[in-house]
Amino acid sequence: MKIDMPIKEAFPFIRQILADTFRIDAWYHSAPYTDLDKIDRGFRRMIMPGKDLYSSLSHAGEMIRQQHIVVIKSSLDFYNMMAIITLENSPDLISLGPFRDREMTEADLNHIVQANQLPSEYMDLIRRFYYSLPIVDIQNLATTFRHLLCAFLPEYSHTTPEYVNFSENERTVVPDEESISTFGFREAETYSALLEEFVQAVTSGDRESAGDKLNHVLDYIGYSSSMAPSAMKKTLDYINALCCSRLLMTQIHPVFIFRCETTLETKIENTKDYQKLLQLPYEIHRKYCLLVRNYSFSDYSYLIRNVMNYITLHISEDLSLSTIAEYFHKNPAYLSDQFHRETGESLSVYTQKERMQTAIRYFNTTTMSVAEVAGNVGIHDFGYFSRLFKKHIGCTPSQYKKMVNP
Repeated sequence: MKIDMPIKEAFPFIRQILADTFRIDAWYHSAPYTDLDKIDRGFRRMIMPGKDLYSSLSHAGEMIRQQHIVVIKSSLDFYNMMAIITLENSPDLISLGPFRDREMTEADLNHIVQANQLPSEYMDLIRRFYYSLPIVDIQNLATTFRHLLCAFLPEYSHTTPEYVNFSENERTVVPDEESISTFGFREAETYSALLEEFVQAVTSGDRESAGDKLNHVLDYIGYSSSMAPSAMKKTLDYINALCCSRLLMTQIHPVFIFRCETTLETKIENTKDYQKLLQLPYEIHRKYCLLVRNYSFSDYSYLIRNVMNYITLHISEDLSLSTIAEYFHKNPAYLSDQFHRETGESLSVYTQKERMQTAIRYFNTTTMSVAEVAGNVGIHDFGYFSRLFKKHIGCTPSQYKKMVNP
């Protein structure tokens, strides 16, 4: 699905997704590329004063005309990723990084200093820089980046990354044959195809199919108790971010998507038990499938979808026909007729049902009293709340609360 928005306007959203998922920096560059020192936080300029290295790096970006996404490995032993955005003679670029693909050691630091003939007095600065870099799975980053880009630039849908080496001393950019051969393009393409099948099932709300596709993804990457917890959590974070980013391309209100993404992110971070980590991928896919089924409203007009979202987001507030009509600048009679025509029920009945379903979620997930739940769904008359609850659910609020919290 293509989002009809200039990618430069959407860049803050792309940047936030990448920051939340990979803790990585992202920058948008336009000619004459005066801000390229952001690529490495100005690190090269500090340790190699007087050398114009960034003009050489801009050449790496211009190579992307044919390659689309380029992974640049510096002789200083960190990475950046770059992608072309426009096709002019001096194209706009997006750069990601800097990052590393493994933990830094003191032996690594000493090798970098010696290999690049850096002054020893810079060691403290160098150490702080490298230990601050995020550790990234390059394949996961490239796949996520491609998915985000292809939402605005469909030509990225079948793009695979190219690797190049950048030498600070020689100021050259050359293909990295070793990384290209070890990356395993066929494996990456298979993995990408499996992920695409999975997210398509999720975005359609097909929980059974999504579960099957998820099994294929997890089997392919070897997701099991033999993995380190940190690696399992990276996989979970990636699946969570991927589902979130793809659902943001649907008609579901972003508030619901980000609530789900944040809740799952917290759960991933706080889970330590292996068995629970093994089950979390399935919880992630269930949550997002339920989100699609409950909040897509794809059969309704833009106005009625917005009204439904408004009711859900303001369930504790005044939801009278006049209030909602005023908010959407519509005549109350027109809005009432349009809502009934599309949904088959009145706006007031729909609102009552939504209040009762929200009340059930509160009873199922909290220890709130009946009066507290009533207030949280916007009904402050306890007797009226009890009558409505029994009418729609079939028992009183107190009876239901005893059933779920005996």
